[in-house]
Amino acid sequence: MNTFDLPLPARQAAPYARGCLTALILAALAPGLAHAQQTTPTLPAVTVTEGTPGEIATGPVQGYVARRSATATKTDTALADTPQSVSVITAERMRDQGAQTVQDALRYTAGMRGETYGLDSRGDWSTVRGSDPVVFLDGMQQTFGYYASARPDPFSLERIEVLKGPASVLYGQGTVGGIVNLVSKRPQEEQQGELQLQYGSFDRKQLAVDVTGPLNEDRTLLYRVVAIGRDSDTQVKKVEDDRYVLAPSLTWRPDSTLEWTVLANVQKDETGSTTQFLPHAGTVLPAPGGLGRIPVDVFMSEPGFDEYNTEQKSLTSLFTYRPNDTWTFRQNLRYSESEVSYQTIYPAFPPALQPNGDIDRVYWVAKPELKYWTVDNQLQANLQHGRLRQTVLAGLDYQYALTKRRWAYGAAGTLNLYNPVYGNFTPPGAGDFYDDPDNTVRQTGVYVQDQLTWDERWIAVIGLRHDRAVNETEGGDTQKDSAVTKRLALMYKAGGGFSPYVSYTESFKPEIGLDGYGKAFKPLRGKQYELGVKYEPAGGAGLVSAAVYDLREQNRKSPDPINPLNQLQSGETRVRGLELEAQLRITRDWDLIGTYSYTDSEVLEGTNEGKRLPSVPEQMASLWSQHRFSVAGVSGFRAGFGIRYIGDSRDGTDSLTTPGYTLYDAMLGYDVGRWSLALNVNNIGDKTYYTTCLSRGDCFVGTRRTVLATASYRF
Repeated sequence: MNTFDLPLPARQAAPYARGCLTALILAALAPGLAHAQQTTPTLPAVTVTEGTPGEIATGPVQGYVARRSATATKTDTALADTPQSVSVITAERMRDQGAQTVQDALRYTAGMRGETYGLDSRGDWSTVRGSDPVVFLDGMQQTFGYYASARPDPFSLERIEVLKGPASVLYGQGTVGGIVNLVSKRPQEEQQGELQLQYGSFDRKQLAVDVTGPLNEDRTLLYRVVAIGRDSDTQVKKVEDDRYVLAPSLTWRPDSTLEWTVLANVQKDETGSTTQFLPHAGTVLPAPGGLGRIPVDVFMSEPGFDEYNTEQKSLTSLFTYRPNDTWTFRQNLRYSESEVSYQTIYPAFPPALQPNGDIDRVYWVAKPELKYWTVDNQLQANLQHGRLRQTVLAGLDYQYALTKRRWAYGAAGTLNLYNPVYGNFTPPGAGDFYDDPDNTVRQTGVYVQDQLTWDERWIAVIGLRHDRAVNETEGGDTQKDSAVTKRLALMYKAGGGFSPYVSYTESFKPEIGLDGYGKAFKPLRGKQYELGVKYEPAGGAGLVSAAVYDLREQNRKSPDPINPLNQLQSGETRVRGLELEAQLRITRDWDLIGTYSYTDSEVLEGTNEGKRLPSVPEQMASLWSQHRFSVAGVSGFRAGFGIRYIGDSRDGTDSLTTPGYTLYDAMLGYDVGRWSLALNVNNIGDKTYYTTCLSRGDCFVGTRRTVLATASYRF
């Protein structure tokens, strides 16, 4: 699913969930049903220290180097023992790099493009191995459809994990390129807190608080509260980016066998659309009449009309019961509801800039409502047979999503992009709106996975899953899809920290709705072969990985070259590539991240056969270095510097190339006592660049120079 295609009147809205009562009942009953009075080993500790056995897959990490993850296997597994490419971005790394959004945090990740469609206040859009990843939060799907949910804030996250390659054998629907799994901050055993103040470019003002600790003396009840308030403008004139978040959570650990965490989240975003869909002429091509480049801060919509306001509420239950060393039962459940008011004006397609600077516009209004609930039940068995060790996982997951949407679309008059004068626009009235039929999606998956370790040298991962998805449109057709997906992987621990591996994985993703010609979209089906090697230095102070892969996907959507307001499905696409990534703590005072990606993409069958996939650069590279040092005998100083290179990309028909670009980032910080001060500058040279231009006629502006000052007080 390409989340960046223009909003269309004929487009089916994203799925919506019913089942609030069922979800809450299951969450409430889980502890009572599962808890048995047995004495057994203690669950893994919550607090961690980098490089020690105390680190757990969902917990905090000191520094940049995580050693464990559950995203690739749904079990707490060492990254060095995982035969598939996984990248982990820790909270400390996000802070040091001044990440203001999730897509900012992904900038220094191999195979990942975190700003595919430029600066966008509506959401985090990225690509991994040439595909749009499905986003998960705490192992459960977070994004459903188009512009129907709020974007998570990096301050509320413990880590961000990118699993590269298909993940359907564990997660169900997903693209062939991979998934992004966000891990929420959870209650900690030690009392601690942080008060953070930020001020930055475009009058950005943000106050954030994070407090956690025990509620009683025996520490069986732990709490955490994360709160964020922001008032900000953006690099686009007349577009704000305000946010309010409250995320309390509670963990109950009555004994060593049981742990139950409940996380609530209430979020309200008040912003507009920074995406202006600028025409080729005046951006990457010369403007007619010698007009010059279109100002990158131009606002194409109308003041007082343009908005992208989101209200979202969610309740998540994470339940674990471990009666003994062998068996573990987990149930992860979420209920969420959101409302979005999306009003904007963009060019009439294909965008045509006139010699006098005028451009014709259209308005788009959408009022989607989304309710969903999802549950994932897992039973894990840890077995030992002499020299053979097994971790067997069986699971049953289900999700139910229901969407409603009102929309309006029509002409919005002309605007001069070089000398805009607003007010020549009449907003749509009540009679201009249409109601889409309610859309419901149900998906049920049954899966099994076996992780086998022989003689602590050979590691094999075998997985099998069956999915059934039902898409119902009120008063219309019911679309049913099912699939079996597989996973096979083998790794050899060669000694000296080196672990070569080979893997095969498959993907399945139902596509909802019809194309502009009334033809139902087929499910996306994909497969990938990957050959790689991982190196973990002695002491676990880093992880270096290299991988080559060949992935293919059938039925991928692409813009219709005849009708830009439509999408077509290509018969088959192929992406082959090489990825190198190093996350290293060179010394106690020096952290280093380096990445390189080569991506060769091609449409093998379909409308644009033989062409490169749109928005997929062949070459990407990045380097980030941070050093802690003393000045005149005063310690606590730190400085970071980064370089990001994104190569040129094509428009989907190979008729237009978007030039590549190189950007520079820097950070200077000082820690004294409980205070931490930092100044981040991203895109130091304030370079004007365009991240993507598409064959339908539009281009997307990259993020301008941003300066961000942060003061944090820890208590």
